[in-house]
Amino acid sequence: MYKSIIKRSILWETIPSFLIYLAVFTFILLMARIMSLADLVVTGGVSTKEIIWIFLLVMPKMLSMSIPMASLLAPLTTFLRMSADSEITVLKASGVSLYQLLPPVLWFGLVALLLTGFFNIYLTPISNLRFRSEILVLAKARADLAIREQVFVRDFPGLTIYVGQLHSAGEVMTNIVINDKRLEDENTFIVAQEGILDIDHNEGLLLFRLISGVIDRVHKNSTSVDSIFFDTYELKLSPGPEFSNEENSLVLGRSEFPTDRLIPEGEIRKAQGFQDWYNYPLEYHRRFAFPVAALIMALIGMTLGASFRTRGRNFGLVVGLFIFIVYYSVFSIGWSLGTTGLVPPGPAVWFSNVLALITALLLLKGINRSAAIDPEATIRRIMTRIRSFNLKKAEANK
Repeated sequence: MYKSIIKRSILWETIPSFLIYLAVFTFILLMARIMSLADLVVTGGVSTKEIIWIFLLVMPKMLSMSIPMASLLAPLTTFLRMSADSEITVLKASGVSLYQLLPPVLWFGLVALLLTGFFNIYLTPISNLRFRSEILVLAKARADLAIREQVFVRDFPGLTIYVGQLHSAGEVMTNIVINDKRLEDENTFIVAQEGILDIDHNEGLLLFRLISGVIDRVHKNSTSVDSIFFDTYELKLSPGPEFSNEENSLVLGRSEFPTDRLIPEGEIRKAQGFQDWYNYPLEYHRRFAFPVAALIMALIGMTLGASFRTRGRNFGLVVGLFIFIVYYSVFSIGWSLGTTGLVPPGPAVWFSNVLALITALLLLKGINRSAAIDPEATIRRIMTRIRSFNLKKAEANK
């Protein structure tokens, strides 16, 4: 009877901590993302409803990252508190092993796994696609505001745009002159009678559709000018810095692909000779590895919390963040090796999870046999040994 009470108390203490950490980390990740969109939101003149919609579209991706972090810290702080209050020692003396305290942590970790899996495997690809579509629409709205009659517009990197007249609420433009300096060795001048600013949804770019004009290209090391007359010409423009470090494709981008189509798409790209085909099976394995990581992080949090005897959440927060940084660093190394083809996609992604699981099992086995560790005493012993080593080295050098 008392064992079930203990398990329930562990679970009910872990859940509030999880919700707090989840809210904090999601807020931090969300703010980092939204800050990169601040200029677009402000200058685009979007409504409050659109801003809220953008937040909601970003949320699944943020939650898929913050849930594993919160899953590590919530059990860690719970068992830290139990260890500091000597509850772990009392339970062991009463014949309750650490293994018997695993069920509430496993149930908690399983729920975290399912939540992360739902966001990572299903919801995030859909929201990513909708998010990029919304941002592209906002980028066009900003571009429409930037382009004015008889004004040289330099809001687009490498481009200077002059429009003589705007018609039909700014959609149709006439007497257009564009200076394109995006290529270092080439200076291009485009003159067109008419033009329309549109969106290329297939490539995630803004599109200037120009009608009846001429293109004059001046090369850096040449005195000649290449002139090309056109009836229609499409000039593609970057939507802005909001897409920096992102894929160029709006539709069928790796992060927007449905999970069940990632492996077939990788095989298709491999057969076509694309060098980035590794990214698709890597993304497939990542979407399943992160949910499993949430469960493993809960086990690591439990064992670490029971391993130390200290008061306060600051210590647990520092240790938890350090562990997660180490995990993500190992994951990033595996991902990099996978993208180069040196390691198969499966082992490249899952190695960090296997290493984390081995660490959790070793900690669980070790702490179940020994008493909790006092971190202050441990640090003092380490510092004493370092000073002793330095003294011996100084005496040997005399």
